[in-house]
Amino acid sequence: MVVFTVMKPLQRHLTSPLTLLALGAVLVTGACGQASPSESAATPAGGGAPASSTPAAGTAGGSGPAKQTVTAGGVRLEAEMAPGGAGIAASPGLLVDYSLTNTGSKPLVAYDVVPADLGSATLPKDVDPQHAWVYVESGVLRLSKQGFATAPDVRFAAAPVMGGHTIAPGATVTGKAYAATPPKLDVPGRSFEAPRTLVDPAVKQWQLCIQVDDRAAQARPSAVGGGVVEVASMAPEGDQLVCTQPAMIPVS
Repeated sequence: MVVFTVMKPLQRHLTSPLTLLALGAVLVTGACGQASPSESAATPAGGGAPASSTPAAGTAGGSGPAKQTVTAGGVRLEAEMAPGGAGIAASPGLLVDYSLTNTGSKPLVAYDVVPADLGSATLPKDVDPQHAWVYVESGVLRLSKQGFATAPDVRFAAAPVMGGHTIAPGATVTGKAYAATPPKLDVPGRSFEAPRTLVDPAVKQWQLCIQVDDRAAQARPSAVGGGVVEVASMAPEGDQLVCTQPAMIPVS
């Protein structure tokens, strides 16, 4: 039987010789800031041509399904939000169905399996694949599957991991992202640099974001199974955060 150890963050002041001897080599996770997509265009993954976003009928009025399609740099993200969540949680919510297609020529990793508590060196076997971080960016409710930078005064004995899927050229992965209603802030703890402003329950627009990069060679199989892989968590940089354009939140 293999036992996975969940490593807790260690504060910088734990620097005595005995502490260093017990910890061994300590990995310092990069603390680059969280990437924010442009307000005027959806953020592409992989660079290249500018993104294009095509909302479907029903996005403007807020009463029907809100479907979005974003294509850029070898990635196509399609997402549709609707009121729902039955069977996911006891409370009502907003459910986004999405598909992510690799239209490029090299394997990609989509960080679409988000642990409820970022900071562990392994994914829990019961990780919820529909969990997404929930926060507001530029007045828009964001359901996001991404990593975050480590806080400046925090060090981990082993790199925290995110879960995800590798996407071969031409392949597509599908998934769901859920947020309870009224929406509430859901981000990693203070060991990470993440938005801390409370979510206004009257927010009118939404978007889905998924971190995608080309670190497929660094992914390792996860005990979760089902094709889920683990990759060291990093904040998205540059164009690695793929986001749909803001759309009206649908209502029942």
